[in-house]
Amino acid sequence: MKSFFIDIFRRNIYLLLAAFVLLLSGYFLNLYFGSDASVKVLRNSIQSFLQQRQQDFGQLSKDTAFLNRLAANRYSKPELETILEKKYGIFLYGTDSAGNPGTLAFWNEQRSLPPNVLVGGVDGTGFIHLANGQYDYIRNTVPLATGRSMIAIALIPIRWQYFITISNLTPEFVDIPSAEDRVQIVSTPTEFPVKDIRDSTLFYLQKKPGYLASAHNWSIPLVILLGTFLVLIIIHNIAHSIREKWGPAWGIGFLITVILLLRVITYVSPGLLNLRQYDLFDPSIYSSSIVLKSLGDLLINSFLFCWMILFVRRELSDYTIPQSVHRWKNWIFTIIGLALLVITTFEFANIIQSLVMDAKISFNVTNFFSLLNNYSFVGFIALAALALGYFFLSQTLFQLIGYLIRSLSIVLYILIATMGLLLLTFIRNTDTVELDIFVLVWLLAYTWLMQRRIFSDLRFRFNVSEVLFWLFIFSTSISAVILFENRKMEELNRRQMAEQLADQADPDREEILNIGFGYVDNDYLSLHFARFKDPVENMSIKDSMINRAFTAYTNTFDTRIYTFDGDEKPLYNDPPISYDTLNTIFTVGKGTDVPDLKYYSRSFDKYTYIYRKTLRNDTTGKMAGYIFILSDPKIYKGDDALIPELFHQKSGDLPEYYAIYNKRELVSEKSDYPFSTHLTDEQIPATDFTHVKKDGYDELWHRISDDDYVVVVKRDNSSLEDITLFAYLFSAFLFLVAIFRVAALLIWSRMHWSQLRTYWQMNIRSQIHTTIIFISLFSFVVIGVATIIFFINRYNRNNQDRLSRTMQTMVSEMQSKLAGQVGGEGERPFYQGSRTVLQRLTEDLAQTHGTDINIYDLDGNLLVSSNLFVYNKGILSKKMHPLAYYNLHDLNTIQFPNDERIGSVPYLSVYRPLRDDSGNAYAYLNIPSFTTQDELKEEISNFLVTIINLNAFIFLIAGTIALFLTNRITISFLLISKKMQEINLGKTNEVIEWNRNDEIGGLVKEYNKMVRKLEESAAALAKSEREGAWREMARQVAHEIKNPLTPMKLSIQYLQKAIDNNSANVKEMAAGVARTLVEQIDHLSKIASDFAQFANIGNPKKEVFDLHEMLYSLVSLYETTENLLFKWVPVHHRITVYADKTQLNRLFTNLLQNALEACVNKTRRVISVSEEVREESIVVKVTDNGEGIPLEMQSKIFIPNFTTKSSGTGLGLAMSKTIVEQAKGKIWFETVEGQGTTFYVELPILRATQIVPPPAAAAT
Repeated sequence: MKSFFIDIFRRNIYLLLAAFVLLLSGYFLNLYFGSDASVKVLRNSIQSFLQQRQQDFGQLSKDTAFLNRLAANRYSKPELETILEKKYGIFLYGTDSAGNPGTLAFWNEQRSLPPNVLVGGVDGTGFIHLANGQYDYIRNTVPLATGRSMIAIALIPIRWQYFITISNLTPEFVDIPSAEDRVQIVSTPTEFPVKDIRDSTLFYLQKKPGYLASAHNWSIPLVILLGTFLVLIIIHNIAHSIREKWGPAWGIGFLITVILLLRVITYVSPGLLNLRQYDLFDPSIYSSSIVLKSLGDLLINSFLFCWMILFVRRELSDYTIPQSVHRWKNWIFTIIGLALLVITTFEFANIIQSLVMDAKISFNVTNFFSLLNNYSFVGFIALAALALGYFFLSQTLFQLIGYLIRSLSIVLYILIATMGLLLLTFIRNTDTVELDIFVLVWLLAYTWLMQRRIFSDLRFRFNVSEVLFWLFIFSTSISAVILFENRKMEELNRRQMAEQLADQADPDREEILNIGFGYVDNDYLSLHFARFKDPVENMSIKDSMINRAFTAYTNTFDTRIYTFDGDEKPLYNDPPISYDTLNTIFTVGKGTDVPDLKYYSRSFDKYTYIYRKTLRNDTTGKMAGYIFILSDPKIYKGDDALIPELFHQKSGDLPEYYAIYNKRELVSEKSDYPFSTHLTDEQIPATDFTHVKKDGYDELWHRISDDDYVVVVKRDNSSLEDITLFAYLFSAFLFLVAIFRVAALLIWSRMHWSQLRTYWQMNIRSQIHTTIIFISLFSFVVIGVATIIFFINRYNRNNQDRLSRTMQTMVSEMQSKLAGQVGGEGERPFYQGSRTVLQRLTEDLAQTHGTDINIYDLDGNLLVSSNLFVYNKGILSKKMHPLAYYNLHDLNTIQFPNDERIGSVPYLSVYRPLRDDSGNAYAYLNIPSFTTQDELKEEISNFLVTIINLNAFIFLIAGTIALFLTNRITISFLLISKKMQEINLGKTNEVIEWNRNDEIGGLVKEYNKMVRKLEESAAALAKSEREGAWREMARQVAHEIKNPLTPMKLSIQYLQKAIDNNSANVKEMAAGVARTLVEQIDHLSKIASDFAQFANIGNPKKEVFDLHEMLYSLVSLYETTENLLFKWVPVHHRITVYADKTQLNRLFTNLLQNALEACVNKTRRVISVSEEVREESIVVKVTDNGEGIPLEMQSKIFIPNFTTKSSGTGLGLAMSKTIVEQAKGKIWFETVEGQGTTFYVELPILRATQIVPPPAAAAT
């Protein structure tokens, strides 16, 4: 036992060391990143880039000539681009004669502006919190040659932080986004101060409480994962070693026990690995049972299940349950195996169903980017692992019970169907009855396929055609289940959307309102409610609230605020409306997901959101007053505006097109689908929900009342979805098969480089397969990347052209409507009309064209905007983008497109001057566009879906072509190899007929030349050998005959002498001589027989027979021998060989007789015969406990006429070796002097027929 564990340790020493190092590294990395040391590193990084930029601005401030050119707009475009590339804001202000700051003369970014208190302050540096984040500011007064001075201010961003945190506006540290999860900026002193170049502290960093390093640093889980993988390899190797020493049952039991024990520990003690900190293990994403608590648990369990089944399959690859004489035992084993198969099948289907229906995982495979934003690919990999495990489990079960049901195929299907129906009747959920029936039918078809030998023989030496076939079967089957559940889910979603459209509630608008209502909190209202009782203050505070909280939504909602005192009396409301009226509207309104927010339908296509807030006196608890906020949604055309893109949380489940009908008239619709403006009687649906297929679209009609309907339309791309889902699953299977192949290689090689290098020495077949697969994958990547780049460039051009046309139209409209309102003369006109009129005009144009509009004056200051919210909340400053300003103001460009960004939203912004009749610009019009990103993603998604589909089928076709191509090539080499193997000097060797003039034809010609020369040499050699053989045979025969003739001659001479001397005992002597003569004649006869057998051994009469039957007849002869312990350990199934049965009988008779004679001097003789199956051969071991073979004789043991015994011809082992070689086998021996000898005979076997061994096996 001790040596066993030492051997295991020795075999896995490198893996143990590597696993220990990796796990220890993961532990220390976790300690480091979770400790104060990592905070110090972050502090140093932040401080370093701050000081670098401070130093850069200091150098810039010294270049007064350059600053003067910037302030005077006398800079070149390269100089401007150099300034724009700086990662901080630079702002230059002129001063008057008294040194007071004037207007902003130059700026290099649009994100921020220095506040007035900073501009009018004193020189210095410090930390400042602006509307969009925290900055380090530097204020320098730069003296000029004119005697005046210039104020240069730098705003170095440290951390972005907006008024609200959403997906597109997230707080993060500049240049170090990961720091947001680890540290926070505080004003109270800590041990991590961040200092400027003058060593003055700007702010302090503090580690965030509850920070988990491993959840935010990918290197930690990666190192731990690699270490865990090596631990699993070690467990696998130990299980395999246990199997080799004590048998498959012990090895399998050890592996399953250890894996289950480790898994139970992770469930009972989740804090051990702390997996719940990762989103992958979040139950809100997926959770179906106590075992499958999350998607991560499903993935882990899938891999472990597949691994255990693969191990079991490998260790039981040649084992079947033997048939018992008790039929009821056979039935029990069969029923248990089939029950396990049925239960596993339905559980597998249940997991697929729960992944689609119960998880927050999108299987909308036609939208590639929707799969990137969730865990769909993880789901595909988990399903592929489960499918592979299920396949090998089912194959193992069919193998184990194969002999029990070999003649009961009909009973097999009846049992499976019965078990399946019983399971559906008493256990399964009736909601999934359609799926369950499909799964049962599929299982019966799958069982039929598994009973066909052509489909059921996939082993670890992979056959490409079988692999592709089963990958196709499982990809198609899983796709069918997912599509079936997807259709159900899609139907539910579309019905819910139709009902929601019927109610006119809009969750996206509710989310926008919720953002605004966040500012109407109790603290604010309690502080200012007394002001509502003053008529002047009432209007002022209401306007302030609307501007403060709802500025962003002026284009989306008409908002009004109504106030009442504690006695429900109105407080200066305009228009006047009673408390009872508003309270009734709120009471009868329908609830939303936002607290205190309801909506009320005034008519079918018009509704109002109403928000109610009640206030109580903090001291007395009495009612202080009521506030109602009414918001009427506007009809907003277009998706090109900033607010929908910046604040809209997109959903892939929203309908592409919908229409709402009131009294059969179209009152609302989305997109350009050709809806009817009026419904006819033929179009009226007969039920509440009706599907109509029309021109590649699927219309879902929802009847609200007799005259009111909602139509939700979706593209009918079911065929594309079917193909795409198959492609994804097929790719997942290929990926997983590759992973398992790599894992198997690592386990097999034990991480030894020499063995890995040996494995990669691929044969021609593998080289061709690898080349074709690599070319298909490489072409997929190249074509994909090139096409995506083409799409991006084309869309940018198209979008610029579209925006140019829109801009020209809007500029023409704006210029015509502003005609006569432009003042000033010369080259600097200006708009002199009402700002309110310009604001209203801008909003009307934005509403008409469905986009945002900004208008800047000639100094780059924002005049009006259709959406002031972004600017009022400090997301962007009210200055024009400096590059656009330079092109329009200094270069007088007629139009300038510019790529810009707000938060994480990139967009294209187009600028164009508004000009008077003289052609002079008096303002700049700006349109930001966002549609490009969505349209571009949709186009790229469609392309990727198409190319993935094509690549999957190309891969399938390429694999098939590679199979036929390699077969065609390798069959030629196999033919030549076979002919070369058949080359024998003792027979006529055939030439190869090859009619094609190719590279192989040249090889065949050389082979044929070699065969002809070999025949000539063989003839000469045969003649020489025959002559030599006859001479050697004559010498040997003469020697062997001479030995018995000598005692015969001496005996006769002795008898003759006795006769001549008339000896008295002549008669007795004659009898003795006669016995001697008979013995010597028998010996001569044996010599003649041995030589005859040796001469005829080259003509075997091969036949197919069971090796066990022949061995049993020999074993029975020796089992009754006195003073002999004889053991026979056969394998547990029939072994069929193709050889000369008589010669093999002679072979084992000779080996057994030699073994018996070798231990004749032992007090207790032991002979054992054991068997071992090695892939396509069987090894029979004959072991004795004799004295062994001396070292000097071991090299001559198989030479004819050599013997270790005092008598004999020395032909026994020589004949044995020849017999084995005639049977295409091998014979060798291992011996230890004083302990005994083992002879090994390896014979090729026919494929195991899975038949129970003969009764002779009982001899074990």
